[in-house]
Amino acid sequence: MIPHDALATTATLIAPRRQAASLEGREEEEKLWRYLRALGDFVHVTGQLYSFEAFLQKTAPTEQPAVSACLNSQGSLAKLALELLLRTLDETPEPEQKRHVHVLIALLNFIADTGQFADGEDFFLHQLKYAPVAIAHFPHREEAEVWLKDAKEPPSPARILVGDEYYQFWYTPEDNTRGMYRDYAVEPAMEVLTARGVPPQTPSFDTREEAEAWLVTHPASPYAFVLIAGELHFAVHHRRLKRHSLHPVASALKAWEERKRAVEREQTLEQE
Repeated sequence: MIPHDALATTATLIAPRRQAASLEGREEEEKLWRYLRALGDFVHVTGQLYSFEAFLQKTAPTEQPAVSACLNSQGSLAKLALELLLRTLDETPEPEQKRHVHVLIALLNFIADTGQFADGEDFFLHQLKYAPVAIAHFPHREEAEVWLKDAKEPPSPARILVGDEYYQFWYTPEDNTRGMYRDYAVEPAMEVLTARGVPPQTPSFDTREEAEAWLVTHPASPYAFVLIAGELHFAVHHRRLKRHSLHPVASALKAWEERKRAVEREQTLEQE
């Protein structure tokens, strides 16, 4: 089973238990199920699916799963999540559900052994306040392509920034194929926020450098509009990269409309 499937199918364990906990007023338990789902999403958006797959393959399924020694020193959320999973394992008779629990325990072990609990918890607490995650920035596409070509095991799938634009990396270890393509990650939010109306007190700057300097001390949360030389831009705060990207609204929305039309044409051809 590829890692995306392994993590994705745990939703059949998490979703009903989270819903039941919510309906029955068990707030702390409901929070832990959301936390476990968020950790899976964190592994996905940071391009660690194949790393997790390798980790999972090394984990031999046992009646009582091993627990990382690093996990014992982690924060309360991780410990409580582990205790919840161990109880669920004891109380669940179905083999398929037990397999999902084992995957989630392996996920906690993976996060613990790689020292990522702080980042994972931050993602859980604030993911709705963050822009789509980009794991790296390259000034030019050529530099990104060189990095992708030379990396022994590039993160996959993962978004990066090339200049101000999102791209998606992909890599298949089975045949060592890899590539990248333009990804319209923030244009939907830009479209919605623009339709709602640009704030009347939008900050205005003569140059991009002035706008970037202002955004350092006034970070977008995670989006904001700014005017640069009279042209409206959409500022996106990339907290992980400690930088902003700036997207000219008019040309970005035009490209987004063209992309949507292209997708519609492709879908029509597939249906014929």
